[in-house]
Amino acid sequence: MTLNEKICHRLVYNRDPLFTALADKLAVRKHISSRTNKVALVPLIGVYDDIREIEPCVLPNKFVLKCNHDSGSAIICHDKETFDFPMAMKKITHCLRKNMYYKTREWQYKNIKPVILCEKYIDIYTSQQRKITPEMLRIHCFHGTVGFIEADYSDEKGNEYINVFDSFWNLQPFNMEYPNTPYLVPKPRLLHQAVLASQELSEGIGYCRVDLMVLEQKIYFSEITLSPRRGKLIISPVQWDTTLGKVRTSS
Repeated sequence: MTLNEKICHRLVYNRDPLFTALADKLAVRKHISSRTNKVALVPLIGVYDDIREIEPCVLPNKFVLKCNHDSGSAIICHDKETFDFPMAMKKITHCLRKNMYYKTREWQYKNIKPVILCEKYIDIYTSQQRKITPEMLRIHCFHGTVGFIEADYSDEKGNEYINVFDSFWNLQPFNMEYPNTPYLVPKPRLLHQAVLASQELSEGIGYCRVDLMVLEQKIYFSEITLSPRRGKLIISPVQWDTTLGKVRTSS
């Protein structure tokens, strides 16, 4: 069975209540705080049941709005003076009304009570070079052990790359959707801390992906993903899908 097939099997058969808490971007904060002190939570500015509760005048100049019960609803405000609040409110209202389960069949989203989150904007490129700084480390864990790390990069022209490493930052012989960077990238200073944190957060879970924003001096938690790409991960060479599927992922 391939890794993608195992993810699809989970979608159909696994109904672990813990998965609902992990998928809830508000509730998962308690899980993170109880499991590790190696990563920070992105500071919350506000939690709202309705867009009418949001007061733009009290928000900072930069912030992120998103729903807690879905994927892809995040809206980033880089400058409040030019931010299109009406358009953002329209999108958030639309997302708030949707139940992602009925679109993607990812059960963990089905029973989450939807709210709106406003978080501090984290600039990962402050004092760091963009093209050699990963936008996100997506750490794939199997029963509390790191299997491999997706490191996402983009350059000044908007080209996207993904390098796949082991936990010691050795480049692996397979790709995930995008090509490798055409240049060498240094190991993040806090890589070991990120690895330890992901292992603590994934302990007891057969398979998950822990997403972390790794800055020069600090690591921020992003999310725990239980069904990456809904079992449609693009892995090449394709035989690596089978190789990764051989790792024990019973839950």
